[in-house]
Amino acid sequence: MALPAFFDPLVNAPKPQKLVAGVFGLAVIGAAAYFLLLSPLEGRVSALRAQSSSLEREMGQSRAVVANLARYRREAAELEARLNLLKERLPTEKEMPTLYRTLSDAGTQAGLGVSLFQPRDPSTKDYYNEIPITVTAEGTYHEIGEFFERLAKLSRVVNVTDFRLTALARQRVPLRAEMTLATYTYRPIGSPPAPKAPGAKK
Repeated sequence: MALPAFFDPLVNAPKPQKLVAGVFGLAVIGAAAYFLLLSPLEGRVSALRAQSSSLEREMGQSRAVVANLARYRREAAELEARLNLLKERLPTEKEMPTLYRTLSDAGTQAGLGVSLFQPRDPSTKDYYNEIPITVTAEGTYHEIGEFFERLAKLSRVVNVTDFRLTALARQRVPLRAEMTLATYTYRPIGSPPAPKAPGAKK
C-alpha cells in the first residue's frame, strides 16, 4: 500500500534526517504519553498513598481504643456496681416516714429524752437529695454514745453533720445534745427536686 504524498519528503530524505525525525517523533510520543497517561496516574498514586497513610493512622488509633475497651468496660461495671450498692443504702422517698420513726425510736431506745425531731427541706445535689433533720435530746454520755451506735448500724445512710453538747445542772439528765442528722435519697441527674418533708422547717 502506497503512503500518502505528504510522506514523500520523509521517505526520500537522507538516512541521518530520517534518524533525527524518528528520535523527535519518539520524543513527542513519549511526552504525550507522560502528560496524558503517566502524570495523572502519578497524581492518583500520590493521593492513594496519602489516603493509605491516613487510614493507617486511624487504624492505629482504633487498635488503641479496642485495646482499652475491655478496661473501660470493666471500670464502668465496677462504677455501676458501686452506684447500685450506694443506692441500696439510700432510702427512697416512700421509706422516709419509716426512717423518721426509726431514728426517733433509736433515740428513745438509747434512753434519750428527745424533745425535738424536725425534718427540714431537702437540698438538691447533682445526683442525690440531702435531707437534714434537727434533733434535740437530753441524756447521759453513755446514752448519747448508744444513740450514735444505733445510727451506725442502720441499713440506710444517716450522718451527723452538726453537733453541740451542753451541760445541764441535773444529775439524772446531765447533757443536752443538739445535732443535725442527714440522710440522702438517690436523684438521677435531671429529675425534679425532692418534695418537702411533711411539717418541715427551713
